[in-house]
Amino acid sequence: MKGTVVKGIGGFYFVYDGDTVVMGKARGNLKRNKELIYVGDIVDFDIDKNDKDGECVIHRVIERKNHLTRPPVSNLDILVVVFSLVQPAVNYPVVDKLIAGCELAGIDPVICISKSDLASPEEVEKALSIYSKIYPSVSVNGVTGEGISALRSIISGKKVALAGPSGVGKSTITNLLHEGEPDIAEAEEALLKAATGRISSKTGRGRHTTRHVEIFPLSDGTMLYDTPGFTSLDMPVIDPIAVRELFPEFRNLNSSCRYSDCMHINEPDCAVKEALQQGIISVSRYDSYKSMTEEVKKWQK
Repeated sequence: MKGTVVKGIGGFYFVYDGDTVVMGKARGNLKRNKELIYVGDIVDFDIDKNDKDGECVIHRVIERKNHLTRPPVSNLDILVVVFSLVQPAVNYPVVDKLIAGCELAGIDPVICISKSDLASPEEVEKALSIYSKIYPSVSVNGVTGEGISALRSIISGKKVALAGPSGVGKSTITNLLHEGEPDIAEAEEALLKAATGRISSKTGRGRHTTRHVEIFPLSDGTMLYDTPGFTSLDMPVIDPIAVRELFPEFRNLNSSCRYSDCMHINEPDCAVKEALQQGIISVSRYDSYKSMTEEVKKWQK
């Protein structure tokens, strides 16, 4: 049987098979090989016929599409990058670094401006215009729920997590996505809580642990990763010239520069700088690119 690991805690894993959630442990060979099992992993498992609670044994982790170490999740299709324009004010370098991390990890970014009720329509539209030609982009009013349907349509049927700076309203958006899901999300949450309770009866662990990453299946096939405190992505050490490949709006222009290894900063006849002057590339995105390039250069020293 195959299923998705939707939670891991205290050496136990919870596997969703498309119908229900079963709790179990990794087989000995996984432990001996010290193979990590991430939330989001697709695994081969069997129900343990000798266990009265119908728990399972995980035999193998299927090759991952991608994985992150902080938070420890795998096989994401989409990362919704959430930021607000006020309370807190947007920090575009932080936002763009999250997006660049998605590009590196092979995860599709979706841009979501939260708290649209606290900014003017003109401010929201201006911020959306920075990204809307590059990535799917929406704004969400956390009070009225306006914009949540547009977000749902973008992420429908995908494996999705939300990330962004603290205080931008990720929990509010997560709750809005859960609305209208009593048959699926609430039932799975109840199963997870019940199974977690069984851990404490077996091992004395689990009941008072800190909050962990969990996945909640929604009725449209979306697998929503609940990842508390997801504010950034670890950036690996890369060559400075590789940074330009993390900006999709640069890619079609790289070959039009005078120099094939143009860094788009000090070189003459640079197509990216020409596009910047023409307003084709936004100033904030270009500034973020320069900031990331300088940071990568420091890593090399």
